[in-house]
Amino acid sequence: MKSDPRTARASLLSRLAQLRNADGGWPYYRGRQSRLEPTCWAMLATGVPVDATPLARWTTGSGLLVEPSTGQVNYAFNGLAALAIGADPRRPPALVPGVVAGLVAAKGVAVEASPVIQLDTSLQGWSWIPETFTWVEPTAWCMLALKRWPGDPASTSARIEEAERVMRDRVCPGGGWNFGNGIVYGHALPAHVPPTAVGVLALQDRTKSPVVTDAIRFLERHALGEGSTTALALTTLAFAALGRPTASVIEALITQCAETDSLGNVAALGMAALALATVAAGDGPQPFRLPAPGVRP
Repeated sequence: MKSDPRTARASLLSRLAQLRNADGGWPYYRGRQSRLEPTCWAMLATGVPVDATPLARWTTGSGLLVEPSTGQVNYAFNGLAALAIGADPRRPPALVPGVVAGLVAAKGVAVEASPVIQLDTSLQGWSWIPETFTWVEPTAWCMLALKRWPGDPASTSARIEEAERVMRDRVCPGGGWNFGNGIVYGHALPAHVPPTAVGVLALQDRTKSPVVTDAIRFLERHALGEGSTTALALTTLAFAALGRPTASVIEALITQCAETDSLGNVAALGMAALALATVAAGDGPQPFRLPAPGVRP
């Protein structure tokens, strides 16, 4: 691919069109059933409206979306879905509020403290699936969705506050986050770029916090070294939401996209196409950027 975001994005969009299923959704890989995460990333990247996908048909009584192929709610991807659906101005009016209400009602399980892992096990952010422990990425995605589409602030503020406490509690000693926690058996664990980038997106309204400034520095130091499409795309989206320079990350992302395209990972292709769209026109779509204080979405 050429080092031009617009050319690279056009190639990715063509690939996404080829990989779309007959039901209007997208699978993780060609020929598989449509799934929630790749469908959301592809929607964000292509601008396909919600009504042209199966998402509205996946709603449940709780308001949350459940993939028919699994029959299991995934809270992280419901947070992503609220953001993707909310980016569509033609969306069914009750769809985002329904997902948000379902997320507000959901909590990770609190467990007894353990000397093995140094974290506050009483905090309840969000788990990946029901009746399991709180993890960083679901908490970050769900918190970002509630900040972007708060609905009734009285019912969401407590969940957001606890989620922010989870993120502060789980931060790695060197800055940023990994998938679980920062210390086990007294040993510091390293952070990883993807969960750190999602954490920065969720806490973009807390940029004066040392936790966030340390996470941004971690991304600046490690995004290019980690080098996966997911790491580079999510870092681009985080930096774009903050108004920070993205040129070096975009250059690496365009180079990496050739390998991602050959592997056919639809979720990664969608992330990359959306990241390139944020910079291709100078002021591209920003579905993850929070509105200015006092401005309701």
